[in-house]
Amino acid sequence: MCLMASKRKWGSDRRPGAVLSLLACGLLAAADGLAQDETERPLELPEPPVWPEIEPDADGADAGTTSTEADAPPVTRLETQLEIERLAEEERYDEALSLADGLIELTEREFGEQSLEAAEAYRTVAALQREAGRHEESESNFLHAVALIRDIDGTFSERAIEPLVGLGDNYHDAGQYLNAVTAYNEARTINRRVYGLLNERQIPIVDRVTQSLQELEQYEEADQQQLEILHLQERNHPVGSPEYLEALYRYASWLRRTGRYHEERSYYARAQRIIRDQHGKDSLLMVRPLREIGNSFRSQRIPDNQGISALNSALELLEQSSGEEPLMTAEVLRDIGDWEVSFSKVEPDLDLYRRAWRLLGDVENGAELRRQWFDELVNVLGEPISQRGLSEDPDAQRGYVIVQFDVDRYGRTQDVEVARSEPEGYKDDAVARAVRQWRFRPFMRDGEVIDKEDLALQFNYRYLPDEGT
Repeated sequence: MCLMASKRKWGSDRRPGAVLSLLACGLLAAADGLAQDETERPLELPEPPVWPEIEPDADGADAGTTSTEADAPPVTRLETQLEIERLAEEERYDEALSLADGLIELTEREFGEQSLEAAEAYRTVAALQREAGRHEESESNFLHAVALIRDIDGTFSERAIEPLVGLGDNYHDAGQYLNAVTAYNEARTINRRVYGLLNERQIPIVDRVTQSLQELEQYEEADQQQLEILHLQERNHPVGSPEYLEALYRYASWLRRTGRYHEERSYYARAQRIIRDQHGKDSLLMVRPLREIGNSFRSQRIPDNQGISALNSALELLEQSSGEEPLMTAEVLRDIGDWEVSFSKVEPDLDLYRRAWRLLGDVENGAELRRQWFDELVNVLGEPISQRGLSEDPDAQRGYVIVQFDVDRYGRTQDVEVARSEPEGYKDDAVARAVRQWRFRPFMRDGEVIDKEDLALQFNYRYLPDEGT
């Protein structure tokens, strides 16, 4: 189940999928499940487009040309490649794909059908098809790219890694998670043969394996993948180094995402011990694990004194450093503000946010951080929505609920209403009830906390029609 957020009123003419920025996603996958077809399919390519030949007139201009040169279709391989890249960057995938066959034909004409350049052209087209949701065509072209590379460069060619990863991404997007794991593992095998068993270039591939295993509900196997990353990084970096500590934080973050908060905090405590032993108890390196311990308790929705004490200790360390770290200080002030909004029985201390805002004025990317922190919908305390009647089956029916609401200056929701739902009434009450209990980070404008109106959230889910709400 997923939540989508928008800062505009939901109108009757807007489609359910038109809500804007992603707020949070639960455990249910949103990808469309496609039927798995393990039979071999011949690669069939349409005829390449034929561009008309244009004769220059006596003045050197193209005869019959009525549009600008920029409007003319690309006629060389390089021009076609650049135009495809431009359209893809603008997410105009269907238009880019209209040039795809031309790119392949021109590349094969220039370099030959059995060439690495042709393999790259097929990979480019496959990536576009994946983005456009044309998964079967994408699969064929990724496989063809891999086959070309292996025929020319060998079974364990480094060049095969990228198309294999792309193939895995395509399978994942299509809901063929087992095939995705197979493709990713093949890419990882080549990676390890080329770069060594302990190379860190394999980490993004292992992360992809993790995601597909989660979709298959193989949670122990997914956790094992993340542990492998931790152990790999521990062996590559000396204890106490920034890279070693970052590896601990990375795994701790994974534990939080999977709801294992006590284990998460044990890794932050381990980091604290290492920092204390190697860098001293007053090192600013202590700020990160202290912050994360506080945020872990808040994520768990437990107002334990250990949480706010850890945040206050982080702030004390920074104040002792004579203001040398404005960004770190702003982060801690923001997090303490989030704690106040989440758990305060009286009006929360909003001056914490004002101080964080001012400090961001001394940070290089402060304007962007101000927007991210205080001009977007950020849930700082979310009660879970009832799971009754929901399903994780990718073939289950889909539903959604759109709620509209305001957020006051203390981060509390006001005037929560269901704007639209399908099926109507199925999860309306459950979603609205949860949103009324949520707390959001207050919005700010020009350094002052403000109320925010006309916000919306979309709650997407799969459901069992015979169950109740």
